[in-house]
Amino acid sequence: MSLITDRFSGNASSFGVLYPTNYILAVVANEGVAKSAQDALVANGFAAEDVIDFPAAEYVSLVEAHRENKHLWGQFMESVSRTMGTEAVYVDLDLELARNGAGVVAVLVQEEEGKKRAREILDGFSPKAMRHYANLSIEVFVEHPQTASSAQNDGAAN
Repeated sequence: MSLITDRFSGNASSFGVLYPTNYILAVVANEGVAKSAQDALVANGFAAEDVIDFPAAEYVSLVEAHRENKHLWGQFMESVSRTMGTEAVYVDLDLELARNGAGVVAVLVQEEEGKKRAREILDGFSPKAMRHYANLSIEVFVEHPQTASSAQNDGAAN
């Protein structure tokens, strides 16, 4: 387990790729906005231990350390994921935004009502990207600015 997976409750990695199951992860304009989003989530009933505010440099460092500590199988699966355009690509894009000063906030949501409530709160902070990591799928709420996908429209219907 790496430092980044230590920050999440439960398993935050799938086949060597960052995959924080049952979390909504949002990339926002900067660290101050991420902290404000964290505070808003806690003020609206989410447990403080279930909300993680990642300053940009910390997020970059933790993801890079996670990548460095993968075994051969994890490296292979990450390249497969990147080829398929799934979670490894999202992490690459998140890293690019974080390297340019974006903040990252994550919130653990165990049920649909919590997911809906968290999404509504986070929408108020104009995320650059936002998605929910379910057990077997990633639900995209806000697509990265660098990508063009119908996934955002699919997620917006929920």
